[in-house]
Parts: sequence; C-alpha cells; structure tokens
Amino acid sequence: MMSMMFYLFPTHDWFMLLALVALLIVAALAHGALGFGFPLISTPIVAMFSDMKTAIFLTLFPNIVINIISIVSGGNWRLSIGRYWPVSVYVVIGTVLGSRFLLIADPEPLKILLALMIVVYLQQAYLRKLDWTLLKRHPHSSALVFGLLAGFLSGSVNVALPPLVIYFMALGLEALPMTQMLNLCFLVGKMTQAVSLSLIGEISLKTLLQSVPLTFISVAALMYGIRLRSRIDPQRYVALLRQLLWGMSIILLVQVGMHYG
Repeated sequence: MMSMMFYLFPTHDWFMLLALVALLIVAALAHGALGFGFPLISTPIVAMFSDMKTAIFLTLFPNIVINIISIVSGGNWRLSIGRYWPVSVYVVIGTVLGSRFLLIADPEPLKILLALMIVVYLQQAYLRKLDWTLLKRHPHSSALVFGLLAGFLSGSVNVALPPLVIYFMALGLEALPMTQMLNLCFLVGKMTQAVSLSLIGEISLKTLLQSVPLTFISVAALMYGIRLRSRIDPQRYVALLRQLLWGMSIILLVQVGMHYG
C-alpha cells in the first residue's frame, strides 16, 4: 500500500516513507487523546519531507474522516454546533480564499506561515492572559473576523486552530463544546478545500485513492488514541506534544533559511 503514496509524495526512499507514516500515527494518536490536533501535527510533518501543497493534498482526506469521527463521538454535539455554527460558515468562505492562495503562492513562505501558526498555538498560556472582552462585546463581528482568518489558514497551510482557539477561549467555552466546534470548523474547511481543489482540477479520484492507506492508518491510530484518553497523564502528554511542535516549527524555519541561503 505504501507505493500508492509515490504519486503525491515525490520520493522512493522507503525509510523516509516509513518515518512519515510513523509520525502521522503519532499525530492521529494525539488527536484521539486530546480531541484535536491532527492537522496541526501532520501538516508540518509532511511539509518537512516535501512542500506545503503535497502536505495538504496528502493529509486532506485523512483529516476529513478523522474530523467526522471526532464530531460524532463527543456526545451532545448537536447543542454545541447548533449555537456556534455561524463560525463554520465564515471558515468555508475563508477556506476558498486560502485554497486559491495556496496554488499561487511561493511554497517556502507558506512554511514560514505554518511555523508561525504553530508558535502562536504554543503561546496559549500567554494569550489567555490578554484582555479579550472586546470579542464578547462584539460576538458577531469577531466570529466573522476569526472565522475568515481560520478558514484562510486552513486553506493555505492546513492549520486553523490558533484563531479558533482564541475566539472560543474568549467566549468562555468549556472543553467539550470547544473541541466539537473546532472539529466542525476543521471538517467544513477540509471539505470546502477538497471541493475547491477538485473544481479546478488539482484533486482527482486518483489523488483520493493515493491517500486511502494513510486514511486507514490514521483512523486506526485515532481510535486507539480515544481509548487511551482516560489513561494518559494530560500534563505529561501535552508537554511532549509541545516539544514536538517546537521542534517541527524550528525545522521548518531552518529549511526555509537553507532554501534562501
């Protein structure tokens, strides 16, 4: 099955492919254990081996399937989505714009943007200390701004998490409804991206078939991560995840520096 990825992943180095699969399993396990995070981890992993376009194409369908499972497995998801669904509409619009930007932009600066978004996510503790009451006073306009921004980032670098976390955190959402809304926004973003890229001929049935092995592997790891959720020490797990993300962001920036150096 691994050979099916050669069309999207331009290398015949089996060691690199096996390393890629192993790291994607880690990303899916993290998503299962935390409730989100697969695109945040999987995209920079693939980007380190290739480029942003390949990273997004290769993880697009695994992302869609994982987000569907995450939404329906959380419980009481209709109530969470029923209240905050307008944000997902703005994500759709932003994703269309971001997907078009992905196709025309220089791929190396996109790696910089991805690395910066990872760093923003890692600074959540600092961001929580800032005054976000303005978002509560203007919930509709803030939903528009943060939804469009999240969608644009989803379409261009596959990471919509930082602006969405800031927005839902400012509203005071509890962990479960926030996780469900994050996964809904990720899902509509990825589906919009798939449709947008298909309409302009960038994604075909062959592309879907190429990503089938990764989808099965990722879903299996996700389900195992969900089972482990109650048995993992959250603080230790998050600490390890932060170290992984810091490492990936540094590697991405170094790669860009070497490209232009």
